[in-house]
Amino acid sequence: MKRLIILCLFITQIAEAQNFVSFLDVDAAPSKVKNTPLATSATIPFTMLEGMMVVEATVNNQKGNFIIDTGAPTLVLNERPVSKVQVGRGISEGLVTDEVIVKEFNWSGINKKNVDAFKVDISHLEKVSGKELAGIIGYEILKEVELLVDYAAQTVVLSPIKSKKSAIKKPIAVIPFTMQAHLPVIKVKIGKKKLRLALDTASESNILDAKIYNKISADLISNEQVGEIQGVDQQIKQVKVATIAQTDVKDLPFDNMPYLFTDLAHLKSESGLYIDGLLGYPFFKQGKMSINYKEQKIYVWR
Repeated sequence: MKRLIILCLFITQIAEAQNFVSFLDVDAAPSKVKNTPLATSATIPFTMLEGMMVVEATVNNQKGNFIIDTGAPTLVLNERPVSKVQVGRGISEGLVTDEVIVKEFNWSGINKKNVDAFKVDISHLEKVSGKELAGIIGYEILKEVELLVDYAAQTVVLSPIKSKKSAIKKPIAVIPFTMQAHLPVIKVKIGKKKLRLALDTASESNILDAKIYNKISADLISNEQVGEIQGVDQQIKQVKVATIAQTDVKDLPFDNMPYLFTDLAHLKSESGLYIDGLLGYPFFKQGKMSINYKEQKIYVWR
């Protein structure tokens, strides 16, 4: 058995905004994925859903809407689990989920067979958005392509990785990352505090561990308020919300990004992750960014 961690989405509610991020920690049997590599680059339009990118893909010949999520290890299917036993953990409570094998997955030239997947009920997000969702596209699908995200154009570009040279030309910055399980993790600085943050394209907000709040200089924090966070476990928690004046990523300053502060201790103690939080939509919307898993680099330009 191998241990897979799904760090996809939670539902956060701040004023009228909602953000979906789900943490699921489960044991999974290894699968033997049969992969047909992407042959040529493809530009794919996406629709925005609460800060998340939604695209069309096909599972077992059934077309549906899927969320692109660098925080998920594999496919997640929006289905109610049959099991009644809690075999996973969410952001604060235990979760019921079923492991399944998807016979075939197709998305814009990517073809995979025998993909390990999980059933998670995300129907509550459908009620918020009014849009039907088939599931989530995670790391197992994304790891063999270069994924370019352009929020201004509302497109993603999938490019085959044929050499060590990135498909993205003339970036203004190159940010290295390391992998923790399926998560790309980068180093950032807020004031004098050095942090490790995982990249999650399916999080509407940036998130920091609540313990970090008191370690950030007060002159960097503004617009403090109280919000609510709700996970797939359906539990609602109050969280602190604040704007941080500057987040430095390598040589790039990211100004006035909002963050949620919530307890992430279980990510370290139960899942063995060493991260201080997540970077989501407020980070990615700053400019065009591509993620190259083979090179373990992010290419950025504005």
